[in-house]
Amino acid sequence: MCLQVSAVRDWQSWNWAGDEIVHKPIIPACRPIPGTKLSRYDIDIREFLTTTDNAVVGANLSKLIHNLTPVEQALFRSHSQGSFDFRVDKVVEFFGTLRYMKSANKTRYCPDAWLFPDETLHQRGGDCEDLAFLLAALLATAGVSNYCLRVALGTLHISLPQGKVQSHDHCWVMYLNEGGVWEILEPTAIVQRKAVRAHTASMPSHPTEYVPHYVFNSDHLWLICSKDLDAGQEFGDYCKKRLSLWNRFDPRFAASVHSTIFDAALKGIVPDGALSAIKRKSLILDANIATYDPRDHFDNGYVKDGWARVNAKLANFKADNSDWGSFGAAGHAIADFYAHSSYVHFAQLQNPAAAGGQAVIYQPGEGMVAAPAYGAPPADPSLPPFDLTSGKFSTNRSVWQGTGQDQATQWQGEIISGRYAQIHDPKATFWEGFTSLPLELTRKADYKPRGSLPHHDEIAVDADSPGNRHQLYSRAANPDPADRGAYGNQFRWRKNAAIAHIRKVWQDNWNG
Repeated sequence: MCLQVSAVRDWQSWNWAGDEIVHKPIIPACRPIPGTKLSRYDIDIREFLTTTDNAVVGANLSKLIHNLTPVEQALFRSHSQGSFDFRVDKVVEFFGTLRYMKSANKTRYCPDAWLFPDETLHQRGGDCEDLAFLLAALLATAGVSNYCLRVALGTLHISLPQGKVQSHDHCWVMYLNEGGVWEILEPTAIVQRKAVRAHTASMPSHPTEYVPHYVFNSDHLWLICSKDLDAGQEFGDYCKKRLSLWNRFDPRFAASVHSTIFDAALKGIVPDGALSAIKRKSLILDANIATYDPRDHFDNGYVKDGWARVNAKLANFKADNSDWGSFGAAGHAIADFYAHSSYVHFAQLQNPAAAGGQAVIYQPGEGMVAAPAYGAPPADPSLPPFDLTSGKFSTNRSVWQGTGQDQATQWQGEIISGRYAQIHDPKATFWEGFTSLPLELTRKADYKPRGSLPHHDEIAVDADSPGNRHQLYSRAANPDPADRGAYGNQFRWRKNAAIAHIRKVWQDNWNG
């Protein structure tokens, strides 16, 4: 539901708390007993997270705290609102001083020795599981509850062109933030990658799915139900097959996969600590379906209402430049406007064939090639069709029973967006079915006409490749870079316009 530069696919459908406790969290040790060639003896995987009073981990955390300002030190040690997210952010900043070290722990008798946090700290880096164990240990020592912390063992499925999927065994950390949303903390995206950074510019950003198989903390190990996992397999056997595989993971993908609209728009121009708070608010808006309001996402044709809410949040931020939540919500909505609405379909473009080409930043009543029209022929000969009379687009007939021509007439001259989470919508997806509109909206006279809108998935441009339900734009693999009817071009223009718009409203409202 959100315009993404990030290629990480939605992860909120997984139960990161764990589906079933594994009562024997035993793995074959991946290091020999000192002075022997004996390996593969039993060890409890929870030992790799140490205890919260580990003196070595604690000493490094003390150094981190010492470098904070007195005000930051007080917040780090407090239990006030925002303090736990603040601790996580500061630990992540510290983590950036470490290195990714592929196959650093390989010996004659041990293809990939998993390191304890003390050892990873001593050599200032490790591979994905070493770094994940250390990150989780630091967070626990910083006071993050085990309830809110998991190390995940699983697979990354990276979708390549022509329908190919590349899979990698991987290890990462999950954190349940103060907004009640699980965040992916990707160790290989946080640490220094000196050996691979020079190559990341040419590393394409492919859609990537995190699929957990097991999660654990220092208290328990849990199974995650997944079609990718043999539920009858013992945990030790699962790990035995993968001990030499996790170190084959290439971390270069992390530099491109985990970037976001806010990184592109604001990195380097916002105060320290602000960017993570802004991004966290944006994440919560998408992940918390209990608080969903279409006016925060420009869904269901709420364009004027959406901009009214954006402007109100920006006014709040202008009045209080520490109100990161208001700016995060406004920026999220601005990105959604370009992704969800028909504005860019009709907008004037700047340098459309260039990589940095974009739609003109939205201003009410300005910047359009022609007034929106949704019949045949197009509103202007230079525009692709957006023909609601064509029969390609669905309606929610439980609340609206008109014809395609009625649709086109209903929305003539208006910027529209797709319907989402409407009552009894036959096109609702699984998670959409658990989402509901605010009751006040469903009782208004203009609710039923919104059932005539195409479904969100049929017209939105949320990701760099179209979903299987998208109907509006061409799926051509290598279109002319100025072709307005090509999905890939539409994504590029919308993404770049959203980045430019978010940067502009920051500059317009920042008083520092």
